Amino acid sequence: MKRIITLLSILYLLMCLPLSSIANDFMLITKDKALQVYIDPKEKEVVQTSRDIFFSDVELVSGIKAKLQSPGNSFSVVAGTIGTNKYIDELISRKLIQADGLKDQWEAFRIQIITDNNKDILVVAGSDSRGTAYGILELSRLIGVSPWVWWADALPDKKDEVSLKRDYYTQQQPSVQYRGIFLNDEDWGLMPWSSKNYEQTSRKGQIGPKTYARIFELLLRLRANTLWPAMHESTVPFYFVEGNKEMADKYGIVLGTSHCEPLMRNGAGEWDNKKYGEYNYLTNKETINQYWGERLQEAGKYENFYTIGMRGVHDGKMEGVKTLDEQTSVLQDVIDNQRQLLTKYVGKDASSIPQAFIPYKEVLSVYENGLKLPDDVTLVWCDDNYGYLTRLSNTEEQKRKGGGGVYYHISYWGRPHDYLWLSTTQPSLIYYQMQNAWKHNVRKLWILNVGDIKPAEYDMEFFLDMAWNINSIDDSNIYQHMDTWLTREFGKALSPQLSFVMKEYFRLASIRRPEFMGWSRVEEYSVKGGKTPVIDTEFNPFMFGDEIEQRIADYDRITDIINQLGEEIPDNRKSAYFQLMTYPVNAAAEMNKKLLYAQKARLFAKHNLPDANLYALQSNNAYNEITALTMAYNRDMAKMKWDGMMDMKPRKLAVFERAPLPDRVDIANSGKASVWIEGEEQPRTAGATINLQPLVKHAKDSTFVILLQQGNQPVEWTFNTSLNWLNAKEVATNELNLKRLVLSINWDNVTKDRVSGECSLSINGEIYNFVLTAINNNITKGMESDRMIAMNAVDYSLSPKQARPIQGLGHSLNAMVIPVGEKYFVEYTIYTTSMGEAVIRTALIPNHPIEGKDLRYAIAVDNEKPQIVSLATEFRSEPWKINVLRNQTVKETIHNITKPGKHTIRIYALDEGVVLDQIMVDFDKDRKFYQIPVSKQ
Repeated sequence: MKRIITLLSILYLLMCLPLSSIANDFMLITKDKALQVYIDPKEKEVVQTSRDIFFSDVELVSGIKAKLQSPGNSFSVVAGTIGTNKYIDELISRKLIQADGLKDQWEAFRIQIITDNNKDILVVAGSDSRGTAYGILELSRLIGVSPWVWWADALPDKKDEVSLKRDYYTQQQPSVQYRGIFLNDEDWGLMPWSSKNYEQTSRKGQIGPKTYARIFELLLRLRANTLWPAMHESTVPFYFVEGNKEMADKYGIVLGTSHCEPLMRNGAGEWDNKKYGEYNYLTNKETINQYWGERLQEAGKYENFYTIGMRGVHDGKMEGVKTLDEQTSVLQDVIDNQRQLLTKYVGKDASSIPQAFIPYKEVLSVYENGLKLPDDVTLVWCDDNYGYLTRLSNTEEQKRKGGGGVYYHISYWGRPHDYLWLSTTQPSLIYYQMQNAWKHNVRKLWILNVGDIKPAEYDMEFFLDMAWNINSIDDSNIYQHMDTWLTREFGKALSPQLSFVMKEYFRLASIRRPEFMGWSRVEEYSVKGGKTPVIDTEFNPFMFGDEIEQRIADYDRITDIINQLGEEIPDNRKSAYFQLMTYPVNAAAEMNKKLLYAQKARLFAKHNLPDANLYALQSNNAYNEITALTMAYNRDMAKMKWDGMMDMKPRKLAVFERAPLPDRVDIANSGKASVWIEGEEQPRTAGATINLQPLVKHAKDSTFVILLQQGNQPVEWTFNTSLNWLNAKEVATNELNLKRLVLSINWDNVTKDRVSGECSLSINGEIYNFVLTAINNNITKGMESDRMIAMNAVDYSLSPKQARPIQGLGHSLNAMVIPVGEKYFVEYTIYTTSMGEAVIRTALIPNHPIEGKDLRYAIAVDNEKPQIVSLATEFRSEPWKINVLRNQTVKETIHNITKPGKHTIRIYALDEGVVLDQIMVDFDKDRKFYQIPVSKQ
């Protein structure tokens, strides 16, 4: 009886408690019930805009429209800004939510679940209107809506219920105050897509408010707040299109302009010599000031981040000046007058108006020539257009009231070669460069040149995630960010395999971007027309196991995964999968095949080998596949939503055309054969005994011999040997007139330290005799083979704890930051079988001296005096061009190895910014190859 009374008492108490005290979760979306939300109508427009986006997301997920409630009615979600939403202010006064760390902050928000009058309420409290907007759109993320829901058709799964743990809580605010993108080189994607498809207009080159609304929405979803609008000559200037600037205000987006667009004026599209005269401040000062003032009068009532200074009408040097000193003097006058114009038209003291000075290209020299820049102006530093920052704030500059900013590229038109087609910048490179900027107090403004937005989705989000929370990504969790992104877009089950694909995609592009595979150049003014033709790559088909076939095989591996997993993608994500994964991975692979197979076709045709015809066919097939992929992107997805967005030939450069191919090789009725040995420059005919390169355990376990036949008869071969430690295996090539034979060692049968033996190969009746040596050792790292040793930076034998490997960076995917100072050397142990002069090729990330000094490292073998090497290159010099095209700087030093055996290599960083990727010791100083032959991590 007593037990029954106790149970009844418990049940009664539970009945008296609010339901939320029993349930563990707060129901954000409930089946067949509309979400009730209270947002004060007095909130700024950006809050109302984010509310509409969120309501649309709720309906997309649940099928039910959310309802907006007044404060007197029942609601389960309240979102508002401190000082505007009285209910939230009341919750703070009653201490149901805390304002500490939130009030008076920049764009901060807090989300938490409280209980008020026995009812659970989810509260989104913002420190200001954009903070509130970001908080509301955080709810969209919580119900499963990707920021790319519209821009990549990443449609969410339908859900009857979405719940949060009752103790759910998050408080967020940006690390960087102004974060955004620059729409640039829009001629081949964004502009034609917008004006001819999404927002059709008879006005040539217009990008209008309907398109910008979608761009601004994406920025809000990605927690960004700033845009530099598209500004090429082909595009109608932003302010010339009715509704554009008003749309920016609706979405709470701060407008700025690029380095050559002072005071919100787009000279490329707005300056008219016939109307205004020359764009020369020396001779036309008053007209230019009036021209700037007109825009300020129009735009000054909106929230802007004004670029000050002056270059040419577009991306060129200031007009009229003849010397650096004269340019400095004129620019000083320009800035002083621009500040007066800002005060006059914006209605505030210039010192309180956000301004950026961007020392880009030649303007850096002017700045360093004694230009007096007001302390409140933000110094915006630039990369070299290829992802390597050229300068950052020094100790004194870090104290500036205006702080520092960064203008960074993941898309570029210009010398030595454009990369406007695919987005291939390693996220780890973005991480390293931007983390370095942060450490130099560059925290006011981060702008990313994204080109056409697509297909730069992942890199763009990665950059903006860092700008939002600098601590969310570190040296060792870059891949975790990638995994999380892929899980959000395509599910947890597929993310491991897709992560492997993305890592390989970025690694292969770091070695050479698809756009750079033609070894061609643009703006190369020593040649007629400024553009060089497509030529052979430096990948050597007869070096290191065939560099060409290995690169093709690496691409085949990831395209196979992509295409197989495509069958498992649910219908609501198939379009997103094609845009985010299938197109970039397959297109990059086919670009490589097109050019590499063409190179083989030209090489084989030179020796009158009929397989040149097959390679030519494979090259053309790859071109056709890129065409088909691009057609599918533009015409087959989402009812032609993206028609005009993807151009496979931006600027119609030679690299995008069909590859240059040789004339067809006539196939004779012949059985004449030859062999091509790994490491040699041309085939051999039967005759003298051939010494193959030694094979070394744990270093090089195999070598290859290609069997070639000039006629139309199949290659027939037999291999004869009495060596029980030697294996010979034919590797399938699917080619009639070519066979690839791989010779490898069965190390279990090698009982001595070194064994040699003879073998013979009969090819269509002709005999080739070979001598092969196998070197048996227990050294697993740093052992010489093929007269060389190659290692990744992390293969050290001794390293200071301050050295930092960066996950996913460089060709090795583990490039290592070396701390500065002679006591912080990194040591590598090597074992040589050769002696004499050797070249050490030290491969590093091609950084610049970010504080204007030199960038040096020192290297020594054994007890020799260290050699000091400078990595610094002059912008646009030939060494710099080579470096950015291969994403490595390879420096060579000569060392005398006095005897075979064990040796040590020590590398020291003498300046900040030495990031070691790979090293190679080579006794063959003239070896021809491209990629340092070391396994990826």
